[in-house]
Amino acid sequence: MKKKIFSWACDFSSFRGEGILARSFACDLSTIKKIDIYVKSPENSYFVKDGKINKITNNLNKKINFGLFQNYLWPVYGILYLWIKYIKKEKILYLNFMPLWNFLLFYFLPPKTIIGPITGFIPKKKIDNFSNIIRIILIPLFYKLSLIIIFKRFKSLIFSTDLLKKKFLKKDHFKLHFNYLISSNLNKIKFSSKKRKIDLLVYNRNYTVKEHYKLNNLIKFLLQKNYRVHCIGDNLKIKGLKNYNIINRDKVKKLLKNTKLVISSPENPYSLFTLDALNMGAKVLFDKKYKNRLFFIKYNSKHYINLDKQNYNKIEKEIKNKTNQMILNTYEINSIKRGVLNHFNNILIY
Repeated sequence: MKKKIFSWACDFSSFRGEGILARSFACDLSTIKKIDIYVKSPENSYFVKDGKINKITNNLNKKINFGLFQNYLWPVYGILYLWIKYIKKEKILYLNFMPLWNFLLFYFLPPKTIIGPITGFIPKKKIDNFSNIIRIILIPLFYKLSLIIIFKRFKSLIFSTDLLKKKFLKKDHFKLHFNYLISSNLNKIKFSSKKRKIDLLVYNRNYTVKEHYKLNNLIKFLLQKNYRVHCIGDNLKIKGLKNYNIINRDKVKKLLKNTKLVISSPENPYSLFTLDALNMGAKVLFDKKYKNRLFFIKYNSKHYINLDKQNYNKIEKEIKNKTNQMILNTYEINSIKRGVLNHFNNILIY
């Protein structure tokens, strides 16, 4: 009989980053290990077979920002759910809401739990509010506690990006694999010569660690000069801006095919929105702090801007420029894909 596994996902939606990440991992695991996966989330249940997702229940509730209850209690509920399955001697998987700082999660998961991609980022040192002070003080400590736990409990680990790579000693890299998002979502730039009607497409999330507030003045500047600026995600109340609100990934890709320019999230250059923009042939500008650090594209100084300063002339120039000079580093991307495949092959389905 084909093996089956029971999984918990705090989010398994098709329009939110964490949900898309969980979906990709579940589909890859199902295909590579030839197993069926029953996914339980707070709102729906799913069945993943041969890399394809089927929804068992149907409850539509589109929301990209979760509150305190969802962010902190849903993982607890997931741990309890998996313990019940473990006691019944079922094979178990915990899919997402796995930031590296959450050492309690790694500690209390049942034995033999397979885990999905670990997430996280380096907290910015600039103090804008009280929550930033807490992050600067506590998150590095929590990271260290998590490292102690995960290296004792798990034999092989995969991370969604490599933003935390420098947190690990080289001797530990043999059991670590990074950039799952790159491996599963970045393929080939699909640039076409057709006229693109959207000058700038913005993805906005009203979330404290996001820095899209830096784009507000730019958006107003471009709108005043009659550029076509559109926004997906949480609505921005800016006169003249077209908001699409929350839409699924397929609709986002259609918009990106018609977009000239995207500015990558300053706190995470590996976001799904950025990767989809590259795939769809839109030009992408990155924060200058990532100069010479992004391995997945060939370095070109034109791709980087200082988001703390008003680089409006440079951005205008890129909008008007009809050519796309973004070139993927296929050698590095293929190397990452081999490492990710190795991780999946090493997963033991107990």
